[in-house]
Amino acid sequence: MIASVPRLIAIVLTALPAVLLSGPTGAADRMSFMPLDTDSFDDSRNGVVRLMCVDGGNGHSYLSRAVLLDVTGPDASHDVLLAARHGVVGSTGQRDCQVYGQDAETGQIIDMVIAPQDPLEGNEFSEDWAILRTAGRLPADIARLQAAGAGSSDEGRLTMVNRVTDNRACHVEDIADWDDARLIVHDCPARPGLSGSPMVTLIKGVPHVVGLHVGQYIILQDDGRRLGVARRLSDDFLATLVAYIESPKTPGAVP
Repeated sequence: MIASVPRLIAIVLTALPAVLLSGPTGAADRMSFMPLDTDSFDDSRNGVVRLMCVDGGNGHSYLSRAVLLDVTGPDASHDVLLAARHGVVGSTGQRDCQVYGQDAETGQIIDMVIAPQDPLEGNEFSEDWAILRTAGRLPADIARLQAAGAGSSDEGRLTMVNRVTDNRACHVEDIADWDDARLIVHDCPARPGLSGSPMVTLIKGVPHVVGLHVGQYIILQDDGRRLGVARRLSDDFLATLVAYIESPKTPGAVP
């Protein structure tokens, strides 16, 4: 899907006990993003799972990514995933999704809470997230990543974690005329199907998810330069996540 936005930019969506830290609120709390070292990357990358979602409207299957969050206790009967909204929702509503490679008793997505999408919102990235609950507990050898809020002024370098072995650091870009504080613009290589991959930084030596890759934009007047876009995990988002974890297993969307 492509939509025009200011400054000749083309938006491209790319879908084919836990610790929750508050986001920085002032200059003293500003976070400097640090990319993962090789060991941290290797320990974290299998925490990114593939989602296979079937759209009831057209019968097509869509592949995207999700990150397994460390927000349930060891005795929990389910897990919680963070994914891109456009990977799990189609034109007719929520898709039938499953963690690829897991059986239905474990990997089926039994409910989800999706970000409300304002039909007048010109930026399709800004609320492009979904929180998913699995039918069962995923294998213990899949990494579970902690999450932290990211403030609008946080800067530095991040790592876009995926199951591949490429752990290069991504620079957080400062783009003129880009004023949506909910988003991180980065230069990590991206391709269709990688939506939902987590943007991760080290906090006191521990990998934390601070954003969710949701797509790319193309700067048309800059020889078609492509940059990635990630949705920050803001304090408001983390509050929604906490409320979801504490709620009954009832399907529904955030009002």
